[in-house]
Amino acid sequence: MIAFIAIAVFAYACFTLLAPWQLGKNQDLAARNSQLSQSIEAAPVPLAELTNRDGPLDQSEWHRVTATGQYLPQAEVLLRQRAVEGRAVYQVFAAFRTDEGTDIFVNRGWVLVGENNTVPHYPAAPTGRETITARLRMPSAEPANPIVLHGQHMVDNINTSAMGPLIGLELEPHYLQLPGGQAGSLEPVPVPSIEQGSYLSYGLQWLAFGVLAPIGFGYFLRSDLKERRRARDNEHGAEGDLDQVPGSSTDHDGDPMTGVAGGSLEKDTSTEDGSHQRLTELTVRNRYGTRFEAERRRSLRHSSRLDF
Repeated sequence: MIAFIAIAVFAYACFTLLAPWQLGKNQDLAARNSQLSQSIEAAPVPLAELTNRDGPLDQSEWHRVTATGQYLPQAEVLLRQRAVEGRAVYQVFAAFRTDEGTDIFVNRGWVLVGENNTVPHYPAAPTGRETITARLRMPSAEPANPIVLHGQHMVDNINTSAMGPLIGLELEPHYLQLPGGQAGSLEPVPVPSIEQGSYLSYGLQWLAFGVLAPIGFGYFLRSDLKERRRARDNEHGAEGDLDQVPGSSTDHDGDPMTGVAGGSLEKDTSTEDGSHQRLTELTVRNRYGTRFEAERRRSLRHSSRLDF
């Protein structure tokens, strides 16, 4: 019963939790790949045009946009606990005020973390009016956990609503990520590659497990029942052989009688002792045959020795 419940719970989890979890991640990856493909092929559009469109803005993530305005001096926040090609880096976020009067964070790129987590020297953002081409990005839902380290504001997640107050600005919820060759850009943050991943195969595997687990349990249960039935049939067959032991009979009361030497019959004192004696007689008869067969074998061996 416990095994049946365990198999049922496992199969239920495969169909309702594990498989949908992996298949959902596959759908998210497919949507991201589609957005990346479109952003690579599509021409840049003005930022204001993209943000004023109907529909969720996150569907336009990674799209290339253009923005004109100027960087705000001293309005920078570093993103820590990041790595590029196995090396620890800081990503530099600088505020950018557009000609429309909105303030938005721009990810300028990354710099290597110095000794003892110090911030190395890097070029400052230009102060004049600039037009930049960048990719539209959406912030993280995780808390930013801001700290001040080596005299600079740092966060461990890109949460613009928490990063704005650090520099005294009300920022747009989205931000821009600079490629190389733009005004104010550092080493560009790599763009994720388009990949299929293994989420689809994992989801199909969980579905297969959910189907095969009950089938396997039924197979082993059927095999166990067949083995039990075979053992029960063998036990009944052995009892039938015992009932056919020569020399046994019943008295006039129906009680079992057992033949003994001299031809006298003696009533069994107990059913258990009688069964044991009949089993012993049956075993001896099967192994050595009857007394007459034993005498015949001995006489044949004796005559063979005389002939020799």
